[in-house]
Amino acid sequence: MLLSRKYLVFFLLLIMVPSLLVAADAEQTYTAARERYEQLLNSGRKQLYRENWEKVIQGFNDVVQRFPQHARAADGLYMAGKAYGRLYDISRRKSDAKEAVRHFERLAETYPGNPLADDALVLAGEIYENSLGEKEKAYLAYHAAAERFPDGDMSARARIRRQDLKQYASIASRIGVAAPSAASKKPVPQGPRVLNNIRYWASPTYTRVVLELDGPAEFSHGTLKGSSPRVFVDLKKTGLNGEIGTSINAKEGILQGIRLGRQPNEALRVVLDLEQLRDTKVFQLEDPHRVVIDIAAREAGLSAREPELRTLPVSSGDAIASVLEKTPLDTPPKVQIPAVAPGTSLRRIVVDPGHGGKDPGAIGPGGTMEKDVTLAIAKILAKKLREQFGCEVMLTRDKDVYLPLEERTAIANRVGADLFISVHANASLNRSVRGIETYYLNFSKNDKAAAVAARENGTSLKQVGDLEMILFDLMANSKINESSRLAAAIQKKLVGNLGRHFSRISDHGVKQGPFYVLLGATMPSVLVEAAFISNHDEEKRLKDKDFQEKAAHAIVQGVEDYARASRMIAIN
Repeated sequence: MLLSRKYLVFFLLLIMVPSLLVAADAEQTYTAARERYEQLLNSGRKQLYRENWEKVIQGFNDVVQRFPQHARAADGLYMAGKAYGRLYDISRRKSDAKEAVRHFERLAETYPGNPLADDALVLAGEIYENSLGEKEKAYLAYHAAAERFPDGDMSARARIRRQDLKQYASIASRIGVAAPSAASKKPVPQGPRVLNNIRYWASPTYTRVVLELDGPAEFSHGTLKGSSPRVFVDLKKTGLNGEIGTSINAKEGILQGIRLGRQPNEALRVVLDLEQLRDTKVFQLEDPHRVVIDIAAREAGLSAREPELRTLPVSSGDAIASVLEKTPLDTPPKVQIPAVAPGTSLRRIVVDPGHGGKDPGAIGPGGTMEKDVTLAIAKILAKKLREQFGCEVMLTRDKDVYLPLEERTAIANRVGADLFISVHANASLNRSVRGIETYYLNFSKNDKAAAVAARENGTSLKQVGDLEMILFDLMANSKINESSRLAAAIQKKLVGNLGRHFSRISDHGVKQGPFYVLLGATMPSVLVEAAFISNHDEEKRLKDKDFQEKAAHAIVQGVEDYARASRMIAIN
C-alpha cells in the first residue's frame, strides 16, 4: 500500500513539475516585459523612439505566443494594447490605434472568462470613439462589454457610453452587434484589403495620386490604349470603402478624372484619365499604407531645365554607382559645380516646416516640439527669401496642421517650384550630440544618416532599406547633383555664419538619405537639420528668436550662393 502511494506521488510529480516550470517561465517572461514597460514610461526621452515601444510590445506578445493557455496571455494582450495606445498618443498614427484595438478585442474574444475582457472592450470603444472617430464601432464595443459581461466592473461605464452613442445604433446594426468587429481579427498579409481614400494633386505638367489602404496590398500598373492616355493600378484582393464612388470628378491639370471598377481576378482597378502622359512611377509607402502614383507630362517646374542626371560622372557605365563611390561614409561629399546654361531664373521656392499637427516630431528634454521650432524658422526663412530674391515663396504649412510627407513635395511639384527646402531639428539618443547637417535624397551609406531618415520618415531602419529599392526606379528623374550642390551651399553658410555668433557649432556635413519628404521632387530639394533638439543647449537655441533669425539668414545666403553658381540669378 505504501509503495502504491509512492508511485502515485511520483506520477503526480511527473505531471505537475513541467506545468509548474511553464507557469514559472510565463510569470518570468511577463514580469520582464512589464518591467521594460515601466522603465519606458519613466523615460520621456526613450518614449520618443518607436523602436523602444516595439521592443516592449514584442515582449508582451511573446507571452501570448509562448503561453497561450496561461492566465498571463490575457495580461500580455491587455498590456500590448495599452502600449500601442500610449504609442499612438505620441505618433498619432492610426495604425497604432488600430493595433491597440486589435489586441483588446482579441483578448475579449479569446479569453472571455478573464476579468480584463470587459475592460479591454471598453478601452477599444474609447479608442474607436476618441482616436479613430469611428463612432459606430465604438457603439459596438460598448454594447458588447455591457451585454457579454453584465456583472463586470466596466458594465455600468459601457452602458453609459452606449447610451451616449445610441444615434449610431442603426449603423452599428448593419455591421453586426453580436460578433466582434473585423479589427479584432489579426490581419493576414495576403488577405483582403480596403481602399479607404483617394487624394490627388495636379498641375498642367504633374500629378500625384495617393491611394490610402488599410494594409499592404499587392499591385500592378500599366497604361491603357485609347484616344487619350490612361494609367491604371490594379490592387489585388482589395475592396472599396462605401464612401468612395466608382467615379471621381477630378478634372484638374493633366488629370481628367478617376474611375474605379472590379476586375475578374478580384482586383480593384483604379484608372486615371489624363490629358497627356510622359512618364509614370508607382510605389508603396507604409504607416499608413498607401500606393503613390506620380505622373509627369513634361519637365515640371517653371524653369524648363533638362534632367540633371546628365551632369553626373559615369563610372563603369553606372552613373548612380559613381555618385555612391564618390561619397565618403562620414565626411561631406566634394561637390563639383558643372556649368549651367544661362537664361534660367529663380522664380518660386517652397519652404517646408517639418512635422505639424498630430505629428510633433522630436521632443526636446525641456518639452520643446520640433514642429513648433521648424514652423518659426520656416516663416522667418520665407520672409527673408522674398526680400532677398523678390521671388514667390510658399510654405507647405503656415500653422500647426498635419501634412502627410508625400503631400509636401506634391505641393512643390504642383506649383512648379524651382527649389524645395524642408526645415527640421535633429535628435539623438546621446544628448551630448550637437551640430548641423544637411541632407539630399539618395542612398544612405551611413548608419547614422539612415537612423535620421528613419526618424523623419516615421519608419523603422528596415523600412528605410526597403525605401532604397524605390529610389532605384526614381533616380533617372531626380535632381541628385543639383540637390547635393544646394545642400553643400546651405551647410557651408549655416556652419560659418552661426559659428561666428554661437559657440560649439559642430559641422556634421552634407549627407545622403532616403527621406520620404524629398521623394518624387522634380526640383533640387534638401532637408536641413538646423540643430539637435535633444541637446539641452541647442534646444534652448532653437526656441531663441535670435538663433532662428540667424539660421534663416544663413540658409538664404546658401541659396544665394547656389543660385549664382547655377545662374538662376544675375551675377553681380
